[in-house]
Amino acid sequence: MAKRKRVGLVYSYNEDWVAGSYYILNIIHALNNLEDKLKPEIILLTDSYDNFQKVKQETKYPYLRFSRIPFQPRYSFLERGVNKFTKAVLSKRVIKKLPKFPKLDFLYPNEIQGFPGNLKKVNWIPDFQEDHLPHFFSKEEIHKRKENQNKVLVNSDIVVFSSQDAKSDFIRLYPQSKAQLFVLPFAVTHPDFDRENIETLLKKYQLPKDYFFAPNQFWAHKNHILILKAVKLLKDKGLNVVVAFSGKESDHRNVENFNLLTTFIAKNELKEQIKFLGFIDRNEQLCLMENSLAIIQPSLFEGWSTVVEDAKALNKYIILSNLKVHKEQITNNADFFNPHEEIFLAQALKKYLIDKPMTEKSDYSNDIKKFAFNFIELVNLSTR
Repeated sequence: MAKRKRVGLVYSYNEDWVAGSYYILNIIHALNNLEDKLKPEIILLTDSYDNFQKVKQETKYPYLRFSRIPFQPRYSFLERGVNKFTKAVLSKRVIKKLPKFPKLDFLYPNEIQGFPGNLKKVNWIPDFQEDHLPHFFSKEEIHKRKENQNKVLVNSDIVVFSSQDAKSDFIRLYPQSKAQLFVLPFAVTHPDFDRENIETLLKKYQLPKDYFFAPNQFWAHKNHILILKAVKLLKDKGLNVVVAFSGKESDHRNVENFNLLTTFIAKNELKEQIKFLGFIDRNEQLCLMENSLAIIQPSLFEGWSTVVEDAKALNKYIILSNLKVHKEQITNNADFFNPHEEIFLAQALKKYLIDKPMTEKSDYSNDIKKFAFNFIELVNLSTR
């Protein structure tokens, strides 16, 4: 049997960008669908053993190992004792070692400075939102993102994108790049949420049986305001539509965004129609998505939407903005609308409140397996 390749994945958990955490988890879940001989050994590079344990428990990946970052030198008990003594007597440690790096064949994303060996630099660029929506960024943040992109541009052997749309942006913005470009659309793997009871959740979150669901962080580019405007249009016509929103209710780039939403709700007396649930448990979120009339994704920009993948995995109807990347991502069980015109969204909400949308069933496990095989292709490409 061929030796398993040692794949390093950099993982951290951040509620401000939980999609980044899900991205790594989804890679591990997808690889778990491969036959055993194709599964690589995964070394999870993370800043806490608790993170590793949570990932291990969730994914149940059989070849998962832990490596702490930032990397630290390893000292024996005797060496630590010597250093403690010389520190006290001589004010310095006499035994010094270089950090202990794990042996890897592939590291992703490969942004760790000083990593030894001949590993190719393989990095992921989620999107180029700052180029399309610069008004949602400060000059400092745009500069920081561009600086990071240029580091990727200069140092990467392979640049990974989640969509053809993002790849096209890269080619347009960095035509001089010599990096190899690789498109890796991700697929999601859901935890088992069968134990969640929808009646209990409806009571907990004070929701009616019929509701729409918008599960997005409250960043300005997610365009929540358009949903509120659509709900107001319908209310003005005597039709009450309830929309539930989940997600962390803050945006560090646009700190007034959530206040603008709550002000709009108060001014237009939409408290009974709009339900903010906050940052909720993933299992609860999936149960609420599955039992909604439809999912709403009004975003002004995406790299590759986790919400859209969630809808596909659940065989759930989704009403979403007509972005090129959305049309690249989904073709069935979807209605597209202009994200700048609330009247089109209002028409869709009215339509599906009266007649619940019918969905075409598909086997999403094929998407997960395709993601796994494409990731292995990326690993093989970088180790040739």
